[in-house]
Amino acid sequence: MKLRVLLSTVFLLLISQVYAQEEEMRKQMRTPEENAVEILGKLEEKIELDDQQRKSVYDIHVDFFTSMQEVMKERNREKMEELVEARNKQVKEILEKKQYRKYLSVMQENRPQRPEGGRGGQGGPGGMRGGGRGGM
Repeated sequence: MKLRVLLSTVFLLLISQVYAQEEEMRKQMRTPEENAVEILGKLEEKIELDDQQRKSVYDIHVDFFTSMQEVMKERNREKMEELVEARNKQVKEILEKKQYRKYLSVMQENRPQRPEGGRGGQGGPGGMRGGGRGGM
C-alpha cells in the first residue's frame, strides 16, 4: 500500500515536470506578434497609452522579438543585451518620462528569473554579488 502511494506520488511529480517543460517550450515558440501583444497587455495594466504610443510600442516589440529569435539561436548574450538596449531607447523616445519609468519597471518584472548561483547569475562568476573571483 505504501509502495503504491509512493509510486503514484513519483509518477505525478514526473508528469507535472514534463507538463511544465512543455508549457515553457510553447511559451518560447510563440510568434513575435503574440509576444508583443502579451507585453502590450501587461504595459497597459500599468501605463495609459494613447493610440499612437500603443501602435509604436507594439511595432517596436514585434521587431525586437523577431530579432531576438535569431539571436537566441546563436545564444549570443551580448547581442541580446544590445537588442534590449536598442528597444528601450526606441521606447524611451515614444513615452513620457513617467511612462518610461513604469515601462522599465514592468519589463523588469517580466524578465525570466534565473537562479542566482547559476552560470553568469548575480552570484556566479563575474556576478554582481561577488560569487566569482573578481578579476583574479
